[in-house]
Amino acid sequence: MRDKRPMEKFDIFSVDGHKLRVLAKIFETKSISRTAEAFDLNQSTISHTLDRLRAAIGDPLFVKAGRGIEPTEKAIAMMPRVLEIVGALEGLVAPERYDPAADQTPFVLAIPTPALLPETQSIYLSLSKYAPKMRLELARLAPRELLSGLLQDSEADLAVSISNVRYPSFLNHVPFQQDQLVVFYDPTRRGPVTNVEDYAAAQHAVVNFGGNSTSFVEIELNKLNLRRSISFVAPTASMLGTFIKGTDLIATMPSRLANSAYEDLSYCAPPFELPPISYDLIWHRRYENSARNIWLRDITLASRVPGSTDL
Repeated sequence: MRDKRPMEKFDIFSVDGHKLRVLAKIFETKSISRTAEAFDLNQSTISHTLDRLRAAIGDPLFVKAGRGIEPTEKAIAMMPRVLEIVGALEGLVAPERYDPAADQTPFVLAIPTPALLPETQSIYLSLSKYAPKMRLELARLAPRELLSGLLQDSEADLAVSISNVRYPSFLNHVPFQQDQLVVFYDPTRRGPVTNVEDYAAAQHAVVNFGGNSTSFVEIELNKLNLRRSISFVAPTASMLGTFIKGTDLIATMPSRLANSAYEDLSYCAPPFELPPISYDLIWHRRYENSARNIWLRDITLASRVPGSTDL
């Protein structure tokens, strides 16, 4: 018979930062055993911590589901606040002094497109001068849905992503860069698009960034009751630029690619209005007061070059 006795009630203020970190990790892994491995503890210790949390909060928090566990409605609702508190606690302690010249830890920057390569080259030159022992590593931020996981799991120090007004509460951000969309084409195979009908009738090449976001182009074409015909899909922007050469395909991409991956192509303005592309520099709140992260943010922001290619 099911035990209907209420859970033993503990003072909510007995919930400390460690317990909240355990709760967040269980929520992420959906596993007691994997959480125990992450903290280098045995499973009984993690189970005991979870029992204490259940008693303090007055909710099971996780229930069995097949071979694993799933969060309750209460756990799902409170998790954004839990992550915010954990991030704030982790950000309380910052080193008093930071010496970039002695730092040998790689700087991992996640970017979504080679359009930002001029900035990353500028960052590399700054690191070579001020932090010569530090290695710059680029991580591919595609799809955009990877952003939270990369920063939450410390797989990247910073990320640059297309602006999103609904960032998770544990991420901080500042404006970084702007660009505009243009239409790239091979001038040996076709001319520029001259009107919206010509644009819609052309054969289009696009990048599959993953995720479920609708592109700016589709949104604006839908307003005009038009559709485009997509004939080629590439996994990266660089591969797309290489493939277009020698074909009659067109691709609507950030203008600054003309200075890197698409330098052998011509481009023109789209024959209808498209909003500018805004990028943000993003980091986890736990590193808000980290001297190292502050220095890396300053170096990254100083790398910004003029936004869009003149049309």
